[in-house]
Amino acid sequence: MMKQIQALLYFFAVDSKRTVAIFCSILLLCITALTVLGVTVADIMYIAISAPAYIFMIIFGFRTIQESLPFAIKRGITRKSYHTAVGIFILLINLVMLAFLAGVQLILDAVYQIANVTNIHIIRPIGASTELKSIFYSLPLDYALLLSFFAAGLLLGIIAYKFGFLGGAVLGGIALIGITVSLTIQGLTDVITWILDLAVLPAFGLVFAVALVCYVISWIFIRTSNSQPTS
Repeated sequence: MMKQIQALLYFFAVDSKRTVAIFCSILLLCITALTVLGVTVADIMYIAISAPAYIFMIIFGFRTIQESLPFAIKRGITRKSYHTAVGIFILLINLVMLAFLAGVQLILDAVYQIANVTNIHIIRPIGASTELKSIFYSLPLDYALLLSFFAAGLLLGIIAYKFGFLGGAVLGGIALIGITVSLTIQGLTDVITWILDLAVLPAFGLVFAVALVCYVISWIFIRTSNSQPTS
């Protein structure tokens, strides 16, 4: 089992290197362009460097399950080994992404201070400050959010793999309707407001629990999957 997990982790690392590099390059180009606009045109500008990463992670999670699961099954790798390797990969790849986002913000903060740029603000999960304390204070919640979006993409990917894109779309639509209807309930709105007001560690635990639930549920579909996705 350990050799299978190691082989899968190597495959994930090699397969994801180019995709992650392209995303990071595009994000840096966008940040550079927005910075130039903020300095030359806008009176004030807010740049969200984490939000694009969340969107990327949900797509990346979907792509990972769609491309790697048939590869693993055809080569005789057990579904338990595959699910374990995916879990380890989620933890590692999101650490890499977290380090990248934190590094980008630290560099931007230094550049803005040297250039005396005061009208551009970097939006973080907690506050919009580019101060060093705010950056590190945001890291746990940022990591939990990255995990959750990747795990959600993974779950959506295995549902689409298991039931086809039509089945995945139907289940996704039902979930979206359920969430939308739930948001109209005053009690749930109060709960969401309470969550947003939590301190960083309780918020981290709560968001991490969402990622864990998505990951655990994905096993239900992975353990009965075939080597070919449902069309």
